[in-house]
Amino acid sequence: MPNPYFLPQDCTGNTQVFFRRYLRRQHPVPDFPRIIQIQTQSGCNADCQFCPNHSTRGKISMGRMDEEMFHRIIDEAVKHPVRRISPYLMNEPLADDRLPDLIRYITDRKHIITHTKINTNAAFLTESMGERLIESGLDRLHVSFHGIHRKTYEASMGKLSWKKNLTNVNRFIELQRRLKAIRPRLKITMVHTKTIDRELPEIREYWNSRGIAVNIHALENRSNKKVEDKALNIHSMRPLSDCDRLMKQAYILWNGDCVLCCVDWFRTTVMGSINEKGLQSVWQNDKYLKFRRRFLAGQVEGTLCERCKVQNEIDFSFKPRFYLINRLIGKQQHYAPQPALVSDSEQINSASLSPTHRKK
Repeated sequence: MPNPYFLPQDCTGNTQVFFRRYLRRQHPVPDFPRIIQIQTQSGCNADCQFCPNHSTRGKISMGRMDEEMFHRIIDEAVKHPVRRISPYLMNEPLADDRLPDLIRYITDRKHIITHTKINTNAAFLTESMGERLIESGLDRLHVSFHGIHRKTYEASMGKLSWKKNLTNVNRFIELQRRLKAIRPRLKITMVHTKTIDRELPEIREYWNSRGIAVNIHALENRSNKKVEDKALNIHSMRPLSDCDRLMKQAYILWNGDCVLCCVDWFRTTVMGSINEKGLQSVWQNDKYLKFRRRFLAGQVEGTLCERCKVQNEIDFSFKPRFYLINRLIGKQQHYAPQPALVSDSEQINSASLSPTHRKK
C-alpha cells in the first residue's frame, strides 16, 4: 500500500503534483503539522504491559514544560490549519495539575476546525479535575481502560487500581450528565491484546450501556523488542510501512525538543528544537526532509521505523445505538444506569457513586 503523502519538493513540475494529488490521491506533506502533541510534563504512573515506558526510568531526562514555552507553541499553531492539538505525549497528562488551564489557553485561541484531545488512565480524574476539564473547553477525553474485570485490568495496566479508576470514570460520566455537558466527548480506548480479547463482549455491553463508545486499537510493538517479546498479539505482526505520522504529526517534549514519533521513548531521533526558531522551522528543516524522503523510498534500515510493527488488523470500535445521530444534533447519549461491576469478590463502594448507579 503506497503512503498517502508525497513531497512537493521532489516533483518536477505542476503536472507531477496534479498526477500525485488527483490521480494517485496522495497528499502533499503540509507546510505545518496538522496534528501536534505536546508533553507538558514527563512521566507516567502506569506500567502497561504493551508500553516501554517503565524501561525508560532513570535513562532519560525528566521535567516540566515552562508555560511561556507552551504559550509560544500554541500562539504559532493557531496561525495554521491544525486539526488537533493534544497536550500529552508519552506521559499521564492529568498528573500535571496545570493541564485544564493550558487547555483553556488553547480553547480561547484555536480555529473552529481545531479540536483538543487527551488520553488519560483516569488515575488523577478526581471530581475537581473533571469539573476543570469540562470548564476548560476540552473537546475529547479518551480514557485508557484495558479490560473490564480487576485481574485483566491490573494485568494490562500494572500498578494502577481497577477499583479506583473505574470509580473515577463512572463519576465523570455522572458529572457530565448532571451538568448536561456535551464536551468533552468521552471515549474508552484500549489496545487489542490477548489479555483483553476474551472480555470484548462484556466491555462492549458495560460501556455502551452507559452511552460511551469504545475504541479498540491494533497492537503495536512501539519499535521496542521487549514489548514484542511479550507475545501479546492475537494476529501476526507486520511492518508498519504505511505509517504517515512523520508526514502530518509533530511531537514536542517538555524541553522543546521535537522527536520523530510518539514511540520514540528513548528520544533516539530528535529532529530539532522549537526553542531556536519555532515549530515550523523544525518541521521544514533538512533533517525532516531527508528522513521523509528515505521513508517514502522504503529505506528505513538503521532507523526507529525499521523495528516498528503492528498487529495485522484494523482498528475497530463499539458504539451505542444512535451514537452518530446524537452527536450531530448535540444530544446526550441514552444512558441506562446499572450497578457497578463485581469482580473477584471486589465491589466498588456504591456510596462513592451517584444513586443512579444502584439497582432500583
